[in-house]
Amino acid sequence: MVLSTSQNSEAGGSIVAGILVGLLFNIPIICIPYYLTIQTVYKYIKQKRFLLSCISLLLCIFLFTQLYYLGISGFIKLDTIFDLQMNNSSQVYANAVKRNGYAFFTNSLVWIQMTISYFVLMAPPIGARIFRDQLRLQQHKNRLEKENMKLQMDFLKAQIHPHFLFNTLNNIYSLIAHHESEKSAEMVSGLSSLLRYALYEGKAEFISLEKEIEMLKDYIALEEARTDEIDLEIEIPSHSCLSKIKLPPFLLLPLVENAFKHGVNSQFQKSSLKIKIEITPKSVHLFVQNNFDVEFRKKNEGGLGLLNLKKRLAYYYKDCHKLTTEEKENIFTATLKLPRSCPQSKVSS
Repeated sequence: MVLSTSQNSEAGGSIVAGILVGLLFNIPIICIPYYLTIQTVYKYIKQKRFLLSCISLLLCIFLFTQLYYLGISGFIKLDTIFDLQMNNSSQVYANAVKRNGYAFFTNSLVWIQMTISYFVLMAPPIGARIFRDQLRLQQHKNRLEKENMKLQMDFLKAQIHPHFLFNTLNNIYSLIAHHESEKSAEMVSGLSSLLRYALYEGKAEFISLEKEIEMLKDYIALEEARTDEIDLEIEIPSHSCLSKIKLPPFLLLPLVENAFKHGVNSQFQKSSLKIKIEITPKSVHLFVQNNFDVEFRKKNEGGLGLLNLKKRLAYYYKDCHKLTTEEKENIFTATLKLPRSCPQSKVSS
């Protein structure tokens, strides 16, 4: 408090009256400079208009001094009526004002004391205001980053559907062109099942591993229907826990699709493909290995599938996942290790 009553007051009524009067004068002395400091000094500092902020600061200190003088003067007048008791600090100022009037505030030492008092009184509320504004700014920034990342993930997931659809329709076209009607009919049937998954299950941010595996089986069957020369080895578990493990839809597909696109479908010789999914108490492992044509590989590097997969993994699993790829002679091996619980699913829920 700038003005307060003495704890050694002789009468209880004077103490109560002194407290009430002290509050009456202290509220405008603190609140008005605080409001103007926030609206001018703080505002100009945020705008990096430092000259205006310095001028505003001097005006706020001057206003604080005038309000302090009016407060002391009013307290003196009420003290003569109600016999209010001041504390030692306020009494010193009151006696000086009684002797010298306003001329007391022309003393340079008084201005120094007033300036120090201003900063001492303004520091806590202004510090709290700055902390609140920074907290809100950080929350707003985090929300925008999250929304932006969510939009990016939705865009990446949206890219998967036409990317996958393009490859599948291209395969069906190839079968029709070679007059393989039975296989093309099987592929159309399989495609309808996959599109159903994409339209209904793929819209959700997280699905069960069980549904993802069912989709992979449909996709493998779809590719297998149009391929004769393939040595296919599949190890997919049927644990009861598959329905409890959640992951983003189409997360496992890119590695399998990549194996067919750059391996099985890119060569005329007999191709080999091994797909293995393993469930441990803490993680999910996907292992995909295929042979490939070296010349075809050199001409068709890159693609959206693996790039999108890496971006989605970085968002949903951060540092909790491990994706490795290896090319040795004409064998390509990809392994993916995920925790059984997706970190981002906890944040979203």
